[in-house]
Amino acid sequence: MVNRWSLATVVILLGVISFNSCKKTDDIQPRKRLPVLPDEPYDYATPPNETFFVPFGDSVIDNDVATLGRVLFYDVSLSRNNRVSCGTCHRQINGFADNRAFSNGLLDSLTGRNTQTIVNTGTQVGFFWDLRESTLDHMVLQPIANHIEMGIADTLYMEDKVRKIDYYPPLFVKAFGSEEVTSKKIGRAIAQFVKSIVSVSTKYDEGRMMQVNPVSNQSNLVDFANYNEMENLGKHLFFRKFACSQCHGGVNLDGSLSAPKNIGLEVDYVDNGMPGVDEFGVKRDGFFKTPSLRNVALTAPYMHNGVFNTLEEVIEFYNSGIQPHPQLSQELRVREQGGLTPEHLGPVIDFNLVPLNQGTLPQKMFMTAQEKAALVAFLKTLTDYEVLTDPKFSDPFK
Repeated sequence: MVNRWSLATVVILLGVISFNSCKKTDDIQPRKRLPVLPDEPYDYATPPNETFFVPFGDSVIDNDVATLGRVLFYDVSLSRNNRVSCGTCHRQINGFADNRAFSNGLLDSLTGRNTQTIVNTGTQVGFFWDLRESTLDHMVLQPIANHIEMGIADTLYMEDKVRKIDYYPPLFVKAFGSEEVTSKKIGRAIAQFVKSIVSVSTKYDEGRMMQVNPVSNQSNLVDFANYNEMENLGKHLFFRKFACSQCHGGVNLDGSLSAPKNIGLEVDYVDNGMPGVDEFGVKRDGFFKTPSLRNVALTAPYMHNGVFNTLEEVIEFYNSGIQPHPQLSQELRVREQGGLTPEHLGPVIDFNLVPLNQGTLPQKMFMTAQEKAALVAFLKTLTDYEVLTDPKFSDPFK
């Protein structure tokens, strides 16, 4: 009797385990969650403060479309097993990045790259670390289709899933004038919401708006009245002495109008980054998009592989840790090998006349302890506390 009972128990337990394993990969019916929305939609179309740039780019934000996009952005129903949403990895409290080197997907498998912040996407011309997508409406659908992230590659299945959820018909009517659900509308709505997530309220924005001509990049070259001594020193180092802005330029401090960069993170990259060839026709190795520095104090860990946990580690890397990769970007090389060095280090050599060599030498910065601390102080002025707490960007299901 004991042996029979034990055998039966084992069989039952194996059945339960097998059943749960199947459920994990199939749709799991989520606990009933309803979005809580205001009677009148939030104003997504107006930046919270006056700014020196156009944060939405050439787009006009529609409040009803962005409202629908907000619900879709945070809805776990857009994952295969109802476990994760776009907001699972792009967390408002972390500046719409993640606080882990790699994010957890629908089956707890890890993503291949660190999650980037998505603020001020209207100012950008390329998305993902490898810049493989140029259209935001298309970009927002790719994580949904990704087998690790959200797992719905079949657009018809995604449309049908959304169509069957009772809170979506009135939202689609308000946004698009009909209950019809299409992947194009889903992409446009999420993109409108993402594009509405703008950062214009940092201490840096405030200081720049105090200048006579805040639109001009020359406004970065004078002290800001709202900065303390260390913050102004850090700003001077960033824009002048160490010329960090050669890569982290533009209104979003992400070099959105420049080419991808190889920063010498590794000599032989595990992740090769952006495909294609460089200007010499050599297959690219280690070229990645330059990420935005807005809210950078909150978006750790850093780099495409999340290898650095603090700003101090990142600064020390640029100070002394850049590797002599043969395709090291021009901005980080010694001037004898075509580097775009600041004026105080000497004249710039014509890059086109200098071939890439094995062991391209990186430019040493020789930062003092005070300079490192000042750079950190400046980077912390790029934190936008309003975008971190604004309810219109928050999870409507909470």
